[in-house]
Amino acid sequence: MVIKRRSNKIKHKAKTTLNKVKTNIKETLFNTADNPSTSVQQLADFIQHHPDTKVTKKQMLGISYAFYSLETKGYNYYLETNKSKILQLDGHYHDKKIVSYRSYRDFHQLNAPINMP
Repeated sequence: MVIKRRSNKIKHKAKTTLNKVKTNIKETLFNTADNPSTSVQQLADFIQHHPDTKVTKKQMLGISYAFYSLETKGYNYYLETNKSKILQLDGHYHDKKIVSYRSYRDFHQLNAPINMP
């Protein structure tokens, strides 16, 4: 039992480290390239503060959620938040997916660069 838990801990730590390395490599590549890029956090801030964004707020099981949708210049965004936490962010540009973020699976990529067309 102890060996299995230790093995799972080592696997989790290795995955986390690998994801951090991938994020650092992406950041370096985007910083040296001339491609416009942003992060999930920056994109969520943009969506929340854009004047054309439509917002729906709901209370479910005592927890407040906000749902944002924005269509502008060929870009379509959908954002879900719980207070200030980003739960989900999807972005498309002329029907091509540019971002698909889920907090339960991508929490380590919140500040990783996203290539913007």
